[in-house]
Amino acid sequence: MIKIMTESKEIEKEGPVKILDLAEELNFTADTVGAIFNGKIRDLNYQIKESGKLRLIEREEDVAKQMLERSLSFLFISAVKQLYSNAEVKIDHSYAAGLFCTVENVQVTEEVVDNIGRKMQKMIEDKEPIIRHVVSKEEAVKHFENLKMNDKAELLKIRDKKLCSIYTLAKIDDYFYGVMVIDCSYIKKFNLKKVEDGIWLSDAKEFKPQPKLLKVCREFERWGKMIGVSTVSELNKRVLESDRDEMILMSEAMIEKKLSELAKIIVDSRPKKKMVLISGPSSAGKTTFSKRLSVHLKILGISPFVISLDDFYVDRVKTPLLPDGSYDYENVEAIDLKFFNETMNKLLNGESVLMPIYDFKEGIRKWESKPKSLKENEVLVVEGIHGLNPRCSELIADEFKFKVYINALTHLNYDNHNRIPTSDYRMIRRMVRDYQFRNRSARETIDTWKKVREGEDKYIYPYQEEADYIFNTSMLYEMTVLKKIALPLLEDIRIDEKEYLEANRLKHLLEYFVDGDISHVPNNSILAEFVGNSIFF
Repeated sequence: MIKIMTESKEIEKEGPVKILDLAEELNFTADTVGAIFNGKIRDLNYQIKESGKLRLIEREEDVAKQMLERSLSFLFISAVKQLYSNAEVKIDHSYAAGLFCTVENVQVTEEVVDNIGRKMQKMIEDKEPIIRHVVSKEEAVKHFENLKMNDKAELLKIRDKKLCSIYTLAKIDDYFYGVMVIDCSYIKKFNLKKVEDGIWLSDAKEFKPQPKLLKVCREFERWGKMIGVSTVSELNKRVLESDRDEMILMSEAMIEKKLSELAKIIVDSRPKKKMVLISGPSSAGKTTFSKRLSVHLKILGISPFVISLDDFYVDRVKTPLLPDGSYDYENVEAIDLKFFNETMNKLLNGESVLMPIYDFKEGIRKWESKPKSLKENEVLVVEGIHGLNPRCSELIADEFKFKVYINALTHLNYDNHNRIPTSDYRMIRRMVRDYQFRNRSARETIDTWKKVREGEDKYIYPYQEEADYIFNTSMLYEMTVLKKIALPLLEDIRIDEKEYLEANRLKHLLEYFVDGDISHVPNNSILAEFVGNSIFF
């Protein structure tokens, strides 16, 4: 007899018992997509063989959205392979509230996209099962080698667990880095659209194009393919073959190349453009980026007048509040917008002003001792998460402004069918920095991350296409280095803590990377902002 404990009841059953068979007793809803049993995410076909705690996963939860994205990707891949047997699908990166996918060996036309969509819809209507097979790691590696899916086979070799889950959908086999739903009917909606030579795949109703962002993402996808490092297994191979330092040099050289390019564009836009506004989400590397851009501007004879939007925060007692009563620092109203606009206009008009310094310990504004003014060969460089928000600089003439958006837009994927979200890169960066320089645990970083992401969705991402230039701060090698610090922090989070599920997911992400060496990170690198030894701090 096994005991299954939920928040409201205790159920006794002769084991084993399938979670799905408990639907009536557990009060399943139309939005139940999975469950958490004894701290592990399980699909509804999971056989419970021991006593433990169980909680259902509902559609709107983050963990459910991850399950549904994987399942939607597999549905798309399976449909393509059934229709076009020679097709090679690549889930490239996130794009426009969905995924940007390419299909090799097939010319993507409107007709092809329609065919794929109809096939997917038929599989949903037929409730096509997504079947999970648990096999040994050795068997999985051999199976994917036989299928010529070496990107998966090589990565599974790194995995230290003995068992692997192979998923089958309509006779198409694949491997995914997480749990799936049990059949296609759980995917309630999807949308396909031809975009350039690829396909946009999403559960969103409306496609809102982001051409500037797509251009940058595709540029780095092509670069990764050109240098032979598009997947984690390809990166691992290069590192293990003693190409680690070359990976670092190439990554840093690409950053340097782009900084030089951007600085030249800014200088060529003068004298009209006198103000560079830099925005990006948390842990994109805005501070180091601003300082390195300043160096490149100086090389071209322009002196940067660097300003942090953080210094224009309202006093803490005036900060907007979240529903739970905590301070909403991500809110644009946390900035004294009137004061910021007045100060910038005075500088642009040649006036002298006293600059603020925000005291984060006391939560109040203080002042520099001497007034400053903008000289002829200077340009304002303003860094902050709200830099591109029109409200932030609404009283400043557009003709003065040059807008830059930065983010860690990694092109690196687990394999051809499994992307690594850029938000994971940023959260791991932030976790490492919080621990080393802000005396915060990984658990605390994970706990606050949802609020950070909600603020980004509301105040940052809607304005990224307003940028005159989009800059990618991700580097090929960074997860191999961050792993050394982050992995032990994640392992300290207990299974009974609410942050455990996310910690466990991130831990598994990092385990697929071979170890890098922190001492090899250059001290002017954006990564040094997070791991330490930066010359800018």
